[in-house]
Amino acid sequence: MSFGPRRLFIHVAALGLLARGFAAWAQSACTPSPQCRRDCGPTHPATEGPFYVANAPELVDINPARAQGTTMRIEGTVYSQDTVMPIRAARVEIWHADALGAYHPQGHGDIASYRRSEINLRGVGHTDALGRFAFASIVPGHYGDRRRHIHWKISAPGHRTVTTQSYWLDERGSARDQQDGTDRRPEACRWVAFKERDGAAVGVFDVVLETLS
Repeated sequence: MSFGPRRLFIHVAALGLLARGFAAWAQSACTPSPQCRRDCGPTHPATEGPFYVANAPELVDINPARAQGTTMRIEGTVYSQDTVMPIRAARVEIWHADALGAYHPQGHGDIASYRRSEINLRGVGHTDALGRFAFASIVPGHYGDRRRHIHWKISAPGHRTVTTQSYWLDERGSARDQQDGTDRRPEACRWVAFKERDGAAVGVFDVVLETLS
């Protein structure tokens, strides 16, 4: 099969577009690493959603009510803007839906406005001397037409607070991902590759905070 000059140009151009499209797709997730953090830069913000409740309890296991679901462990490190220096004693807040997509409480305001029995799957931790954090919970279900997600609010002295969301890598490119209009183009570092370990889904989510000038 032969191509004339014009058809050959169109064919090559199309291949170029496909290659660029594949490169963009391949860069939509990356293994947590120094290079990944440098490529992403400071963690991008995303909406806190309608169910943010201030002053959540300080917990490492954020499922004290023992809601049913697949056990999950999410861990990571908080870094300063240089993507190398870990931040000690950063405040890491987490909240997400239960396995059926419901939040507890399904409201907003301050935690003091709710009974203890209404509060679950949300909590606050602090990074250790190496900037590390970890939470135990269950895998959230889908809320509405959203992709599966975890909410975060991370702060530290001398750094800009970021409210954001992380996502499940195995949903990237799915129909649900494409129809989720809340956070249109999450950077690579907010797609978490969960792996099965001892019956639990374990993922790593590193955060980079912007340094205040």
